[in-house]
Amino acid sequence: ALSLAYLVGVRAETSSVLVVNLDGTITSMSAELVSEAVAYAEERGQPVILILNTPGGSLDATFKIIDTIRDSRVPVIGYVYPEGSRAWSAGTYILMATHVAAMAPHTIIGSCQPVAFNPLGGTQPINETKTINALTAYMAEEAKAHNRNETAARLFVTENLNLGADEALRYGVVEIVAESIGELLERIDGMTVKTMVGPVTLKTSGATIERWEPSFRLQVLGSLGKPLRAT
Repeated sequence: ALSLAYLVGVRAETSSVLVVNLDGTITSMSAELVSEAVAYAEERGQPVILILNTPGGSLDATFKIIDTIRDSRVPVIGYVYPEGSRAWSAGTYILMATHVAAMAPHTIIGSCQPVAFNPLGGTQPINETKTINALTAYMAEEAKAHNRNETAARLFVTENLNLGADEALRYGVVEIVAESIGELLERIDGMTVKTMVGPVTLKTSGATIERWEPSFRLQVLGSLGKPLRAT
């Protein structure tokens, strides 16, 4: 059962955190992976760290992941990691939705203009005002909900803005730049975030790391293509 600490919003006594890798293109399998992992973490009262290293992916899958984060009863920390990684497009949308946004040094986020598959091969940018305006507003609202830079959030979509870790921190797009998961756990210790069940103060200093492995069902599911992509 979910620990009382999470339900009443006091300082959560956490002995472990669940680390989930979102590596590669965001697909329906990615959404299922996050959903299963968060459900597992909720049963144990564990915060979740989403490791992001992605060129982008399906908008449908991205929105499902964001919904899972928004409905989560435990804190979800987004972390672009390791050094040299990028969380473009879908990855940036997901990062903006997490309770804590973090990046490793020399990582990049941004480039959020949507693209569509070309039946003859490749992709092409979507410039339709209705779609661009909707996604811009969506991104800005996620930033606002977490007290992040709304202007930068809009520019990710309208101008394909890209930011490195130091810039993202300086402009208030992320809260933390950390070189390792261990450093991240120390840096988020004591932070209070608002989850579905109310405010939670993280206690992660010295926490052990549990790495999530997808279920057998997900291992055989494979990736499903989508006609509209976030990158």
